[in-house]
Amino acid sequence: MSVSVKNLRSNIRCGTWLYLLLIGVSLFAVHGIRAAEARQPNIIFVVADDLGYADLGVYGSNEIQTPNLDQLADGGIILTDGYVSAPYCGPSRAGFMTGRYQQRHGFWCNPTNWPVDRSQGLDLEEETIADVLRRGGYRTCAIGKWHLGSAEAFHPINRGFDEYFGFLGGGHHYFPMQYEENMKRWARDHSDTDTPFLYNYGSPLEVSGIPIPPQEGYLTDLLTDYSIGFMKRASGTPFFLYIAYNAPHVPLEAPEETIEKYSSINDKKRRTYAAMVDNLDMNMGRIVEYLRESGEFDNTLIVFISDNGGKPQNGGFNGELRGHKGQVYEGGVRVPFIWSWPNVLPAGEIVTTPISSLDLLPTFAVAAGVNPAGKPLDGINVLPVLLGESGSASHARLFWERGGQRGIRQGEWKATLWRERSNWQLFNLTDDVGEQNDLAKSNPEQLEEMKALYEQWIGQFEGPRWSDPKY
Repeated sequence: MSVSVKNLRSNIRCGTWLYLLLIGVSLFAVHGIRAAEARQPNIIFVVADDLGYADLGVYGSNEIQTPNLDQLADGGIILTDGYVSAPYCGPSRAGFMTGRYQQRHGFWCNPTNWPVDRSQGLDLEEETIADVLRRGGYRTCAIGKWHLGSAEAFHPINRGFDEYFGFLGGGHHYFPMQYEENMKRWARDHSDTDTPFLYNYGSPLEVSGIPIPPQEGYLTDLLTDYSIGFMKRASGTPFFLYIAYNAPHVPLEAPEETIEKYSSINDKKRRTYAAMVDNLDMNMGRIVEYLRESGEFDNTLIVFISDNGGKPQNGGFNGELRGHKGQVYEGGVRVPFIWSWPNVLPAGEIVTTPISSLDLLPTFAVAAGVNPAGKPLDGINVLPVLLGESGSASHARLFWERGGQRGIRQGEWKATLWRERSNWQLFNLTDDVGEQNDLAKSNPEQLEEMKALYEQWIGQFEGPRWSDPKY
């Protein structure tokens, strides 16, 4: 379902705003447009890392300045109920990269990122978004955080990407020239942490498998520099650009002049986090500016999400949503989700239908006119939903699991299990997006139905291919 949003951005305070949308929905019809019949679009998929649901202007923030993402959203579509398939980094990426619940291929938890470990990484039998699009004639490039395995077999260049610039681990410092000093300080501050975890932040920047010397500048800027360079090299060919910024993931580091913009924020972590989001937004503006200058903007499908919810202890803010990164409550799995494709998608729309990051692979494939050749997908093509076509297929239910936590959404209902020894909870998201009013006792039949569906879903999977040291 979609509704015009030109003057509603300031009212996106999760609960009240979402309730008004759900009872005041109108369908937007677009006639005479079929994506597969048009010239193949360029596709840019941008992932922020640990971005809070309410930390963009279009999602209600009055504190952090994000004019470029706000403008992209105003010219495209905002999802209110956009989800990832896991509440933290690696599994979330394994889900959207394959269009399949990551549990299907054993990627239940983060890999250790040892380059000699050939067991921890994205299953080699899984087809990636890049595999699909390259088969359709696309030139492909991955930028930034990989976190899907560090052994050679799992490298982006071996998973469908023609080029790669970034780091293979789960994080990186933002000022590469101070990299060694930062790593020493990180090791000192985390002396009780095992070495494999430290490797998450110790993997060097590289270009297509070749480590490079420390670079001058700020990492988010450098990732954007390479992104624009790739688009220039790919001129004349449809391209797929996957930009996985690590901002605003820890360590919290930003240019001093940007931090100064937020001097009114007393909390130091929140202040630096705001500066990191501000810089990320500026770099999104650079991407769009290049596309406009090159004449490719109208025929470029851009999708922007976060890999999971924000983490308050690291500066993130999820608004009225309950929970945060690492939890299956809405604050861990509901994320900012923006779509832009001027040639095809309407402008200034909000879509309230639940859409998952699992839907990206099949939707990109349809937009590009390519058939996925891999295993059956859990994601669906959501272009009809985005176009407001009546009767469009959508997810009957969505599922989550993390370290014993369980979650299922079915329509307006959300059931969660916080820990294996706790009781299931039941919430009505239409009335209670903040998951505060447990309706388990008053709606036992609804809860039992959802519990049975969940057990059926999770019972089809084998266990993790490696263990999570945190559980």
